[in-house]
Amino acid sequence: MDETLKGRPDRIKAYSIATSVFGRDETFDPQVDSIVRIVAGRMRRSLERYYLTGGKDDPLRIRIPKGSYVPVFEDAAMALEDPLHSHGGELQKPGKIGPSILVGPFIEEGDLASYPNLGRGLARSLVVGLARFTNLRVFGTEPLIERVPGPASGGADEVAVDYILSGGTTVGSDRFWADMLLVDARSGRTVWADSFERGLVPSEIFALRSEVANRVARTLAQPYGVIYSDRAQETEGSPPERLSSYDCVLYFYQYWRTFDQDIVDRVRDCLERTIRSEPHYSEAFACLSLVYSNIHRFGNGNRFADTDFRERAQALADRAVELAPSSSWGHYARSLAYWSSRDIRASLAAFETARALNPNDTAIAADLGQRYAMLAEWEKAVPLLEESFSRNPVQPGSYRLGLFFYHCAHGRFEEALREARKIGTPHMILGPMAIAVAAAHLGDHEEAVKAVGQMIALDASYGDHVVADLESRNLHPDLIRMAVDGLRKAGLQGRDTGFLAAESA
Repeated sequence: MDETLKGRPDRIKAYSIATSVFGRDETFDPQVDSIVRIVAGRMRRSLERYYLTGGKDDPLRIRIPKGSYVPVFEDAAMALEDPLHSHGGELQKPGKIGPSILVGPFIEEGDLASYPNLGRGLARSLVVGLARFTNLRVFGTEPLIERVPGPASGGADEVAVDYILSGGTTVGSDRFWADMLLVDARSGRTVWADSFERGLVPSEIFALRSEVANRVARTLAQPYGVIYSDRAQETEGSPPERLSSYDCVLYFYQYWRTFDQDIVDRVRDCLERTIRSEPHYSEAFACLSLVYSNIHRFGNGNRFADTDFRERAQALADRAVELAPSSSWGHYARSLAYWSSRDIRASLAAFETARALNPNDTAIAADLGQRYAMLAEWEKAVPLLEESFSRNPVQPGSYRLGLFFYHCAHGRFEEALREARKIGTPHMILGPMAIAVAAAHLGDHEEAVKAVGQMIALDASYGDHVVADLESRNLHPDLIRMAVDGLRKAGLQGRDTGFLAAESA
């Protein structure tokens, strides 16, 4: 507190607190010794209790924001509510966040006597499938059909939607056809269209209807799907400070595809601004939690050494779940926060909950498969990974890391190298590491050396702590040994690889 009052808040870091207050020596590592984080958490809770009880009338309040150790002094009457500590009953009414879509009506043709209301049933299945993506506001036509806004209409009572999904179904003696059309509700522009044809067995009509609805929901609504791509084009090139709350979430998805370190700070700031202006926006809390988990687990948080990103990620994920218990991404964020804290059982449970809430989200399925792959549980990992890429070939290539480990573990290094080349995350050290390992095991010295060079550019001392890094990611010991062996063959210098500069001279 004295340092803050004297204008030196930059000195308030985990290292300085540990050495000056708790008597730790110069070898103190906040990632190993959590004394500062634990005591700071206790102090935050004590301050909260005090201002709820004996200090409720104090005109000046002291707060230690999560993710920082620097105290903030606030006027009690003017202080902004911390979105992590607000309660559901105190939240402002949610505004319009995220795109909206109106489903139907569907024209029905063919054998209507044998299959009555097939189009209406398909529309209901589509509403259910789309509504599982909680960042999308979904309307059905049955209660709203008289209020659907047309291109030229503008009544005050109309439901304003961004997209309209319509089409038709045709039933023959043994075939089923469905045509789908997604249009921009304002301009009438066709955004997407597709046709589906299937064999028809009367006893399987409901399963067939669900299959088509789920496929359409995945294509349109999941991350990197049709709606994401269409919305992202509208904001491409816009500075982050001008982005809306939903646009900040789209900006997060841009980062999430490659973990680009050139934009991570801007994504983080954009989402921090969003949760303050929209404290009910569960998806924004979840995305921000994932950003902090990534900063911790990918080792790019060294420049923020005074901040405990695991604690911040956990608090944000918990808030996302509190705001929207049925949102899959809140539980997904919680799973990665647990994973970063090495609580594997809790992480996998949260992953499974997220997947159960939205089976159509291939990103969650792929990441869960990746976790099982890192634990060498291949019978669970491989089906999830293969199915996710089959359903969504354009999802982030980083999930192919699990398939890379799978092939390496079984000695299939050519297949492993093919998967490693598809990872496409040059900002994440595991991307070039995978190429270096597979190429080295195949004797491709040129490609292995090039990949090692990329690793060194990201972390010049990685060879000294590769084992600790892979252990922190919960990688199976057999996979760690395989990776270290490959890096040794690739020529990565360091204590952990046993290949030192003197040996390579």
